[in-house]
Amino acid sequence: MRPLVMLPIALAGDRLDRARFVLTALGAALGTMALLSSATVLAIDASRASNYTNDALNESGLRPGVAFGMLLMTIPVLTFVAQCSRMGAPARERRLAALRMAGATPRQVVQIAAVETSLAALLGVASGFGAYFAGRVLLDAPDTQGRRPLPTDVLPGVFSMAGIATLVPLFITGLAVLTMRRVVISPLGVVRNVSRRRPRAWPGVLLLVGIGACALVEPVFRYFADHPRSDDLPAIVMGVLIVTGVLSVSVGLVGGTGWITYEIGRLLHRWARRPAGLLAGRRLMADPWAGSRTFAALIVALLVGSAAAGLSELTVATVSAQQENARRLAGLLGESYEPTGTAFYERTYDIVGYAVAVSMMIAVAGLLVALAEGVLSRRRTLASLLAAGTPRGVLSRAMAWQAIAPVVPAVALAVIVGVLLPRFAIAGGRESANIEVQRCVPSPGDPADSCHDTVYDATHQVLLTAERMPVTVHIPWGQVGMLAGGAIAATVAMTVVGLAFLRTSTRMTELRTS
Repeated sequence: MRPLVMLPIALAGDRLDRARFVLTALGAALGTMALLSSATVLAIDASRASNYTNDALNESGLRPGVAFGMLLMTIPVLTFVAQCSRMGAPARERRLAALRMAGATPRQVVQIAAVETSLAALLGVASGFGAYFAGRVLLDAPDTQGRRPLPTDVLPGVFSMAGIATLVPLFITGLAVLTMRRVVISPLGVVRNVSRRRPRAWPGVLLLVGIGACALVEPVFRYFADHPRSDDLPAIVMGVLIVTGVLSVSVGLVGGTGWITYEIGRLLHRWARRPAGLLAGRRLMADPWAGSRTFAALIVALLVGSAAAGLSELTVATVSAQQENARRLAGLLGESYEPTGTAFYERTYDIVGYAVAVSMMIAVAGLLVALAEGVLSRRRTLASLLAAGTPRGVLSRAMAWQAIAPVVPAVALAVIVGVLLPRFAIAGGRESANIEVQRCVPSPGDPADSCHDTVYDATHQVLLTAERMPVTVHIPWGQVGMLAGGAIAATVAMTVVGLAFLRTSTRMTELRTS
């Protein structure tokens, strides 16, 4: 198929197709800016190590963590793009299936879908680069000493920017092509109804494996502390345990949303007595994996946010205990010690908190897109129910149950696991032995400088002890409550906004929708 013929077909469609094009471009722009920001932080070299007001950018050991936090922002962005690619999908699949039946090959169908998505992705990447360079100019605000709040004086390498400009459209296009597999397999695939299996228990197994892997970090750390080695095996083993634990917990939480959705639907179907609850229960049981697709980005953002809150509390408590023990040790030695405080670590975790907040906003936007797509893709069914006498209020309450009921247990599970995970994954900090120092103490009546004499010092050694301050880590209930409450409130708000599509999508004219 020639490009001049393929391009009009790829860009054809109604308002939903145009909205999908715009939202896909927006997601590509957000992902591009997140990747460029991460690459900018990594591009800071030693010559600019003191050019910024934020110590997290000045410290070479903390910059990879900041870059990784920005890289995490791409997860909700990619989920947002995946949700946008489903908008208007039934109509698009029927249109492409018609082309298949008219003689188009599977390759040509894939090319048509790829052209549409790649054009939107390229437009988004170009917009992302434009916004990035405009932000460098607008946010460049050095103080009187020439220090900047953001690294607006640094550019990523040419190869980094070229890689971002190439990989983002390719990834988004590949994601869109994967969603067309039913049309590629058969032009009749869009009308086949395949029964979905009940969700299995593997997400729970992954959760237990992830928590168990993180719980092994402390025993492994103590084993290698008692049996020191000269190679890098201890760091490799603990790194593998932490990465395995975090990935297993993340996948288990996202996959577990399907099981939670199915069980909530089963409970509603069994105990609900009103039509709205029964409709919501049957819908949740019919497609339980829709919940994991809809809430995946939100669950991951909550997991990262609650883990960052727990890690911040753990770090501040550990540093405070270390500084207090250092002060007590200095007192035993007769020296002075001035604690440096924990403000530096708190400011560092504030950056992670900002990244989590942005990720949650993107995830909530994806939730709105998913709710709107769910209404629009089933508008003929909803209009049929309305024409058969079902009140619009029943449909609204059923959709509200369907959107909100799975969120509450999933959010609670995500924040609890996130808060507890750092307690398992961070080794050390649990030493309880008293602080002991053996030093010379002059006898009563002897001069204060008697210990300067070597013989006197050797004969007047005294063992001095002080109680070691333990590391007491409190659960950050305030931050956890704000995260969980904010996620649930945002879900409720987006559900209310998404229900606005219900009235416009349940007109009698929708019964003629093809």
